[in-house]
Amino acid sequence: MKPLGPFPFASVVLAFAVAGVGCARPAPETRFLNFDPESSAGALASGWSGFEKAASGDTFVWAQAREATVTVSVGGPADRLIRFRVWPFGWPGAPPQTVAVWVNDVRLEAMTVWEGPRVYSAASPGPAWKSGANILRFEFGWAEAPKDRIPGSDDSRTLAAAFDWIEILPVGEILPAPAATPHP
Repeated sequence: MKPLGPFPFASVVLAFAVAGVGCARPAPETRFLNFDPESSAGALASGWSGFEKAASGDTFVWAQAREATVTVSVGGPADRLIRFRVWPFGWPGAPPQTVAVWVNDVRLEAMTVWEGPRVYSAASPGPAWKSGANILRFEFGWAEAPKDRIPGSDDSRTLAAAFDWIEILPVGEILPAPAATPHP
């Protein structure tokens, strides 16, 4: 019998490694981002401040530019509903804040962000999404520095709106029509 060489198991290990690449599990779908360091630090892409905590104990982040992006992962194209809890930066006489929501390069809708924490939603069509990493983008009508609007403030960040959480819900799949039942 011919010897297998100095590393007889190397080819077996290589074969298993190559086979395992095709069996890798996809990243889990992002369904909920609570804006705190434990659960969303890696998802914040650009345009965000550091994590803050409200007097109630809720954590949040400020969109500190006219555009803020989040990276989320999904299994592929499918209709989804994007919900988010947000409130605008404000001062006496502030104009209404607006936000346009985008998935990748698809604009979904624009809406007014009213004073105080509220939940908003935007429907997103399946073709806007791709398998794997996707970019949610929030484009605001304005971002202002508190030091320029609130007497005595020294906060120089340009703030648009504060985010408590984002939720991405798959829209129910269309069920097949029920089978016809024979009449007696």
